[in-house]
Amino acid sequence: MDELKSVNQQLRKKVYELQNLVEISFQLNSMLDEQQIMHNYSRNVFGMLGSRSLVILSSTSPYAKTFVPVYFRGLEKAQAKTLGIRKSEPLVRGFKRKPETRQVRGLDTAEVADDYLKALKRAGISVIAPIAHRQALLGLVLLGKKHNAGRYSRGERELFSLLTNLFAVAFANARLYGQMERMSLTDPLTGLFNRRYFENYLHSEVARAKRFNHPISLVMLDVDHFKHFNDQLGHTNGDQLLKELADLLTRTVRCSDVVARYGGEEFCVILPEISTEGAVSFSERLRHAVYQHPFDKREVQPEGHVTISLGAATFPSDAQVTNELVEKADFALYRAKNRGRNQVAVYSNDARLNLPLQIQGR
Repeated sequence: MDELKSVNQQLRKKVYELQNLVEISFQLNSMLDEQQIMHNYSRNVFGMLGSRSLVILSSTSPYAKTFVPVYFRGLEKAQAKTLGIRKSEPLVRGFKRKPETRQVRGLDTAEVADDYLKALKRAGISVIAPIAHRQALLGLVLLGKKHNAGRYSRGERELFSLLTNLFAVAFANARLYGQMERMSLTDPLTGLFNRRYFENYLHSEVARAKRFNHPISLVMLDVDHFKHFNDQLGHTNGDQLLKELADLLTRTVRCSDVVARYGGEEFCVILPEISTEGAVSFSERLRHAVYQHPFDKREVQPEGHVTISLGAATFPSDAQVTNELVEKADFALYRAKNRGRNQVAVYSNDARLNLPLQIQGR
C-alpha cells in the first residue's frame, strides 16, 4: 500500500511538472525580448529546482570568440565575469559535439583548464547545460548549488535539461528576430543606421528637445566627386571608400550622437543638445579628419584627397519640425557643394554663420 502511495505521488509530481513545462514553453515562445526570456527561464529554474544561482553565457556578436555572461542571478557581477570562456576551449567543443548536461564534479583537467574549474567551484557552480538549437551551440547555462546544499538528483538534472531545451528554442528565436530587426534598421554596406531608423530617431529626438527646451542639430554630408571616384575605379572601390568613411564617422562622434547613411554617398549625423556653433565646430573637425585620412586610391580625386561637403541646421532656431530640419540641413549641404565643395555651410538667419567656412588644406 505504501509503495502504491509513493508511485501515485511520483506520478502526480510528473504530471505537475509536465503541466508546468507546457505552460513555460508557451510563455517563453510568446516572448521576443532576450532579457525577458532569460529572466522568465531563470525564475522557473529557481522555482522548480531551488537553485541558489544561475549564469547564462553566450556571444554578444556572431563573430565573438568568447561566451560571456549575458545574464546572471544570485552572484555578484565581478564573480560572474570570471566565468566567461573561449569557444575554442575543450569544454565548449565537447558540449558542441555532445550537447548533454554535465555535473561540474564529473569534469577533469583534460576537458577543462584548472583555473576555470577553480572559478566554477569558487562560484558554487554545480551543473552545466548547453544552450543548443539546430546543431548550433548558442552558449552555456551554469547552475549553482541548491539552497539546501544537497546535490541535484538525476530527475532534477533531467528537468533542468528540459527547461534549458525549451529556453534554447525561445532564445534562438529571439536572437533571429533581433538580427532581422537590426537588418531592417541598418545599412548592409556600412553597418550604419539606415534612413528609416534615422527618420524615426530624429522625430523622437526633436520631440524630446521640445519637451526639455534644448537644441538639437542635424549635419548632412556627402562625398565630393564621388561619381568621379566610381567612374575611375569602379563600384567595388567606391563601396570600400564608403565603408571606410562610415568607420571614420563613428569614431569621430560622441556616444550620444547618431550616424546614419541617408542614401548613396550621403550621410547624416544627429547631434542632441548641440547648438549651431557646436554643429559648425563638429563639422569643421569632421571635414578636416576626412581630408587628412589616408583613403586608399585617394589620389584619383581632383584634389588628390577624399573630401566632403557638410550642411548643418539646428532646432529650434532654424526649424520647428523634423521635416523642416532635414530640408534646411540638406539646403545648407547644397549650398556648400555649390560654393566649391570641401566646406561647411549652415542654415541660419545670422549672416556671419550663413557663410560657408573655407577650410585650410582645400
